[in-house]
Amino acid sequence: MNAEELIRSGLLEAYVLGQASPEEVRLVEWSRASDASVRAELEAIEIMFEQHAVQQAIPPPPALKANIMERIAQEPARRETPVVPIATVKERGFNWLAAASVIGLLVSAGMNFLQYNELRNVRGELARLENDRSVLAEELQVQRASLQRTNEQLAVITDPHRQSVLLNGVGKALGSKARIYWDMASHQVHIDPLSLAALPEGQQYQLWALVDGKPVDAGMIAKGEKADSLQEMKDVPAAQAFAVTIEMEGGSPTPTLEAMVLLGNV
Repeated sequence: MNAEELIRSGLLEAYVLGQASPEEVRLVEWSRASDASVRAELEAIEIMFEQHAVQQAIPPPPALKANIMERIAQEPARRETPVVPIATVKERGFNWLAAASVIGLLVSAGMNFLQYNELRNVRGELARLENDRSVLAEELQVQRASLQRTNEQLAVITDPHRQSVLLNGVGKALGSKARIYWDMASHQVHIDPLSLAALPEGQQYQLWALVDGKPVDAGMIAKGEKADSLQEMKDVPAAQAFAVTIEMEGGSPTPTLEAMVLLGNV
C-alpha cells in the first residue's frame, strides 16, 4: 500500500483514535517515518480533532455561577466545603462536549476503517479470481495444444497417399507390433509404437530402413511420455523394408542385428 492509498483508506484516523491493529500500527509508523506526506496528514488529523472539539464546546450558562455561589452560602459555616472553581465547571462542560464530538469522529473513522477492510477483502477476492482465470487459461492452452497434436496425428493416419507398413515382432519380441506411415512423395516417415516393451535405462529403440539391401538410420524412437504416440522419424526416399533394433541410448551407426525386435516389408 503506497502513501496515497494509506491516506485515503481511513487507517490514519483509526491510528490516531487508537482503533488500529498492531500490524496496522506498524504500517502507519513505518510510513510516518519514511514518507513526509504521511507525517503531514497525521499532524493534520490530530489538529482537526482538537479544533473540532474546541469549536463544538459550549460555555456554561451565566446563571450557573450564581447558583453555585448561592449553594455555597447556604452551607453551615462549621463545615469546610471546598469551593469548586468556575474554571473547573467550565472545563467539565467543555470535556463533556469534546467527548461527544470525539465520539462522532470515532464513528466516522470506524466507518472509514470498515470500508478499508471491505476494500481489502474485495481486492483479495479479485486477486484470487485473477489467479483462477490464469490457471484456466493455461489449462485451455494445454488442451488446445493436445487437440492440435491429435488432429495432426489423425491427418497422418487417415492420409490415403501414405503407405502403411506393419512391423511384427521377431525373436524374443514375438507379439510386439508397430506401424509405419510412409509418404513416398514427400518421403516423410511416422511410426506408431503399438506394443513395444519398455526398455531399461541406457537403451533405446532405433528405426532402420532397408534401402538397396543396406540398412539406413531412420531415427530414434522416443522414450517416456511420447513412447506410445505417433512419432515423426527421418525422411526415407526409398525402402524395401523397415526394422527396429535395440541400441544404446542415442543410437548406433549400424544396426545390432541380434537385437532386432521388429521387421516389416514394404
